[in-house]
Amino acid sequence: MPAGKAKESRAFGSPSRYVQGPGEIRNLPLFAANYGPSALVIIDTFFYQEYRETIPAMFAAQGMRAYPVEYAGACCEDTLHRLVAYTKTLPEIPDTFIGIGGGQVCDMNKAVGATFGKAFINVPTSLATDAPTSTHSIINNEGQMPYLMVHTKNPDYVVVDTEITVRSPIHMLISGIGDALATFVEAEMSWANNNVCNAGGGTYRPACLGMAVAKLSYEILLEKGRAAVRAARAHVRTPAYEDVAEATVLLSGLGFECTGVSIAHGLQAAFHVLDCKPLLHGLGVGYCTLVQLVLMNDNARFEEIFDFCRDVGLPVCTADLGLTEENRAENIAKLVDEAYANRWNIQNMPFHISKDMLHDAILYLDAYAAEKK
Repeated sequence: MPAGKAKESRAFGSPSRYVQGPGEIRNLPLFAANYGPSALVIIDTFFYQEYRETIPAMFAAQGMRAYPVEYAGACCEDTLHRLVAYTKTLPEIPDTFIGIGGGQVCDMNKAVGATFGKAFINVPTSLATDAPTSTHSIINNEGQMPYLMVHTKNPDYVVVDTEITVRSPIHMLISGIGDALATFVEAEMSWANNNVCNAGGGTYRPACLGMAVAKLSYEILLEKGRAAVRAARAHVRTPAYEDVAEATVLLSGLGFECTGVSIAHGLQAAFHVLDCKPLLHGLGVGYCTLVQLVLMNDNARFEEIFDFCRDVGLPVCTADLGLTEENRAENIAKLVDEAYANRWNIQNMPFHISKDMLHDAILYLDAYAAEKK
């Protein structure tokens, strides 16, 4: 996300099409046909054996061609170069690039499709991240800080087959809820700070629609998030599950990109310094949303969101992050130092945030969680 003071103009960006529902993966040939008769299909290792033959057969039945390739490795430059090189060995450069899998697959699919200037379609197999809709890819090269590879457009299609996502591990949905939960809270602070939004290239303020989308995601989560998690634990689709699927993928994705991020994402981005098992991105963001609400001095909303996080299974204290009584103080200090020194969005607030304020907000959240047990 860019930093800087927005000017008068405003911007909004989004995928060209969003499709969600049971069995929608079977319509991929129909969607891809808008761009030509051929497609490269990058498939997550977990799903590769299931789809390596069925996807090409679906395309062949429509007189089209699909070339499946297994996604292996990290979303990094080496993987990008390997897939670009593989594409060049095909009988043709495909008209459409399709990514089926998690957030890293979606990000890599965008990067490969953008390299060739072609259409790209993302098919997320879980509801864990905002990657399916966004206009950038997060590149993680070993031993280096992650960076954003920004593309000229959002995906042409985002296709969410809820028969697939409802079978994903429950912690994936909880992570998606945590990531989406921060969207409107951060949008409010970014708006109040007059920070530029991601859409438009770094000089534009958010459009009103961006703020409205972020708020709608937040409202759906609070109203239906608990019911959606309950349904997902039983692997059954309900109207509440479908609404929360839209809130975590489409609404949250558009919301963060067309508004802005602040403490929740800035603090979570520093979690790599913690001496504990890595958490899924959204689980950390959900926790950091509570820290941000403490600093916003929004006590009523903090208490409401705390109860929500606890009910759906998001972390609410440093023990939930994996810290112990013995290493807590040292790790909190490292976390605050890293976030404050290297994550500009910690300061994307309409008032100053000091290291002491950040440190004390984390301790306050621990104290509050202890009282609520």
